[in-house]
Amino acid sequence: MNNDLNIDRLIHNMKETRIPEAEIAGKVMQKVHACHRNQRIEKRQWFRISPIWATVCVLLLISTASVSAAALLKTNWNGIQIHISNNGKSIPVLANKDGLSFKEELEAFLSKMSDVWVTLSVDEAAKQLSYPLLRPQDSKFTLVNSFGVVPRDPNYRVKTADEWFVSGFYDFFQWKQTDIVVRQYLDGHMTDSLRDPSKTLEMNYGASWEYVEITDDILAMFNGENYLVVSYKTADLNVITLEISGDLKKADMVALAKTYVGK
Repeated sequence: MNNDLNIDRLIHNMKETRIPEAEIAGKVMQKVHACHRNQRIEKRQWFRISPIWATVCVLLLISTASVSAAALLKTNWNGIQIHISNNGKSIPVLANKDGLSFKEELEAFLSKMSDVWVTLSVDEAAKQLSYPLLRPQDSKFTLVNSFGVVPRDPNYRVKTADEWFVSGFYDFFQWKQTDIVVRQYLDGHMTDSLRDPSKTLEMNYGASWEYVEITDDILAMFNGENYLVVSYKTADLNVITLEISGDLKKADMVALAKTYVGK
């Protein structure tokens, strides 16, 4: 994920690698085939002797398939495969220490890591970021602060498990004494897949996620832990992702997201 590996070159090398032919003695192959035939005979005899157990196995298979189908939802968004399953990724919640809100945690982290991360004004961020910023329309939510965050070294990579990768643009809102954080960033993988259909992409979400809205230009996913993720396809085929977090109901998060995408 840190782009340290050239996956395309690795795959190319694997395809070009020739496996040497092995000489197998005739006696060895005779034993292999004999063993294979014996196993097939034993399986056939078992099914003839135990038809009831065979029926039970078929019923179990049908039941298992039904449960799996119910637990796995699939859809397609502009060629990107979207799955919700019990084996999907969990919500990417950042550490919350000493009862601090995410807003307070982020501010403390940026202050501590000022030698790594640089904060930018709205105008500076608009010039430096490689995508057009989505700006919210007027709404019941009060915008109190906005800034961009970029690494001082463009090639910087996260070095420890406790460190956050916080690159993006942030809007802080307040509503009914609740802090709301909206982070937006360019999703490079989704953008590449959108622009080049030969590059396939599959995204897996855990069972706690649900679809909120899927249109040609919007993919909105909600997690029960007050977390909304909206991927927005722009006219120039960029995919800008909004991550909205706060102590809000799903309907309020969706309403805030709509002020960014004009829906």
